[in-house]
Amino acid sequence: MQIVFIGDSITEGLGVIRSKTNYANLLQAQLKAQVAQPVHIVNFGSSAMQVSESRERHEQRILEMQPDIVVFAHGITEAIPRVQKKHLKWMPKRWRRPGWMDPRPYYSTRTFRRVMEKVESGARWRAKVALIQMFGGKPWMSLEEFRRHTTEFVHNVLNHNRNTRIILLATSDIEDKYFPGASESIRMYRQVFHEICNNPQSANRVFVCDAARNLHKWNDYLEDRFHPNGLGHDKIARALLNTILGHSLGGRMAKKEVSL
Repeated sequence: MQIVFIGDSITEGLGVIRSKTNYANLLQAQLKAQVAQPVHIVNFGSSAMQVSESRERHEQRILEMQPDIVVFAHGITEAIPRVQKKHLKWMPKRWRRPGWMDPRPYYSTRTFRRVMEKVESGARWRAKVALIQMFGGKPWMSLEEFRRHTTEFVHNVLNHNRNTRIILLATSDIEDKYFPGASESIRMYRQVFHEICNNPQSANRVFVCDAARNLHKWNDYLEDRFHPNGLGHDKIARALLNTILGHSLGGRMAKKEVSL
């Protein structure tokens, strides 16, 4: 069974990369414990990646690979309201890079460095919130553009290989305190998943996995209340496992025999 992932920093595993406990790796281990056939994972997730960039870099290769399952985990990076570029000119130069006004997800173990990181992180996300509240925020990708790219990608994958199944994955929720307006925006973008899944052409081939509802608001996230921690990634992996096994998405999977 081959499973391909596309998504952003959550899919890549920001904060858990060193321990190799992102949900893609955890899912591979969980599947290997459940099924007899080999399980091969390809993870194209990358920090700040949007669906348009995933398509440009990886779509053709995915079509050629003809995987059993594609896990599509976009819809957060695209949806979060951001400070408009014309207002970033007031900010320090290095804060103007994509995502650099978000709070830090984790901090150094060195006391002095940790204190300085926390001071800067607090200053930049508060400045971001103030600017969005004063002038309004704007997502990096419009809802219409996200719908178009997502629909086209799903359509292309389904048409290229009739045996490939697609899971549209909602990986996590987000804290409005640090990302004002993000919860409602993400909800609207995720609705695209249900529109696609309810299309008759997607029947028995496209599935929505709302793993976000399984994560605890505080316990399962890093300090930015955006990226899941190890426990959060484990819950996402288990939600995917339930979707795959529950719908037999890997074809006729022989379960491992358990000796007593």
